[in-house]
Amino acid sequence: MDDKIKDLLLLYGIERPEVTRLRHNENRTYSVTDTSDGNVFLLRVHDPVTVNMAGIQHTSQGIEAEMQLLEQIAKGIDHVGQRPVRSLSGQLVTEIEADGGMLNCSMLRWIEGRNMTMADLSTHEAAHKLGARAAELHAFFDTCDQVKLDDRPDYGIGRTEQMLNQIRRGVELELFSKENFATVEKTVALIIERLKSGCPEAVKMGMIHADLNMSNLLVTPLGEFAFIDYSLFGFGYRLLDVAMLALNAPKETREQVVKGYFGWEEPLEGIYPVIEGFMLSAIFGYYAFAMENEAVHPWITERMPQLCKNRCLPFLEGERIFFSF
Repeated sequence: MDDKIKDLLLLYGIERPEVTRLRHNENRTYSVTDTSDGNVFLLRVHDPVTVNMAGIQHTSQGIEAEMQLLEQIAKGIDHVGQRPVRSLSGQLVTEIEADGGMLNCSMLRWIEGRNMTMADLSTHEAAHKLGARAAELHAFFDTCDQVKLDDRPDYGIGRTEQMLNQIRRGVELELFSKENFATVEKTVALIIERLKSGCPEAVKMGMIHADLNMSNLLVTPLGEFAFIDYSLFGFGYRLLDVAMLALNAPKETREQVVKGYFGWEEPLEGIYPVIEGFMLSAIFGYYAFAMENEAVHPWITERMPQLCKNRCLPFLEGERIFFSF
């Protein structure tokens, strides 16, 4: 594929590239250095590693919507962000031939930085700042009325059935027991029940990032926090993003992420039980995505019983689990 990538890069005017493969997850990603001027880019070949990761976000329309959002973020918000790169013909989405078919590709400018760690969120100030940054991003999303969410994933209640079907495959593959899956089903049912009865702040929906794990959080050389990789962005519950960010923080400062997001000192009644549900939903979502990836099967076999015993069962019994992760 390397020769084909070099041909693809000619569409962007890059004639002498240095290409380094980074990872293969929801996309194949490569760092690209234009040796003629030293500029560095991120090339994404939208080819998910498993079928469970594939979706509307990999269509040309879905990628176009993502790139348009990133262009708006670059112009309209004071955040360090990934800037889309158009081809010489002005296209946000290009194509490469591989495995007898055509794959969509896109290019972004490289952001200097390193992946965030829990140590970066060890102080109340840093954790609060991360939550506030998410609030700023969501507020900006509300102004992006030109982005077509019809071409992006929907993370509402309706998605849970698909997620459960994907997780159910683990029983068929003998990765975990029927009893474990029954616990997951009951947990999801309680999450939905809490959503339906939650306070307005807990059930607010809108455009969300939907993948705010550590690999998508950067610390720049100036110490700024940057959200990257909007490959899964779509429409859903805003607290899903908040819950994902909270999972990244040490339990000693985790509550500050939530306070930073809402901008209040004392927790609002009913918020934390819903956030806890979204913390579990985020973990279930990863299991669902990874279920067809054989390399992850030993990890799933080890972790699913622990998740059910240490997180799901206490959640079902009404215990607080916000600080248990």
